[in-house]
Amino acid sequence: MEIFADAVFAIAFTLPMVELKLPEVGPDTQRQLLELWPSYLGYGLSTLVIGIYWVHHHFSGALYRTTGHRFLLTTLLFLAAIAFIAFPTRVFAEHIQNPVARAAGARFYTVALAATSVAWCFNWRTARAMGDIDDRLTHAYVERLNRHYTTMAAILVVAAALAFVSWELGISLAGAVMLYQLRPPETPIYVDEAPIVEEEI
Repeated sequence: MEIFADAVFAIAFTLPMVELKLPEVGPDTQRQLLELWPSYLGYGLSTLVIGIYWVHHHFSGALYRTTGHRFLLTTLLFLAAIAFIAFPTRVFAEHIQNPVARAAGARFYTVALAATSVAWCFNWRTARAMGDIDDRLTHAYVERLNRHYTTMAAILVVAAALAFVSWELGISLAGAVMLYQLRPPETPIYVDEAPIVEEEI
């Protein structure tokens, strides 16, 4: 699962670069490069979101003991959201200069961010319900992670709904949530002590 997920993340991370079109060489090359700033914005936003989830995916990977059938299915759902996220990001970035289309692009992007967070939360809660999480972790620690993932998903759903009232407020709230996710997660707390990882022996 880890290898497959890494492959999906790697492809999703590189796809936004493909959308950066090289202008033809000429006297206007510098101006054309500057005019590509919406594409740069799309690349930056895509890699930021994908990178954040990649970091958290690797962190949470150390918390699982098993990977049951249902957990694998919800992991596929989450990875599908990761593979898709670059498209709504591009829609938002490429239309940010268009006063008619940018509101729709912002709503689409905010809804996609919410859907990705909900998929992540659903994946975590499925693993928790199916007993795939390391039972050596303290109950309090697992509960804090559960509240964190649920709260992040709920706020992003609110941001998506708010975007239909004011796209500026909706996308600002979603952006704040994603930037908050840059904080390092809490170190796992075990009932006795952290298990020895084979690679560290």
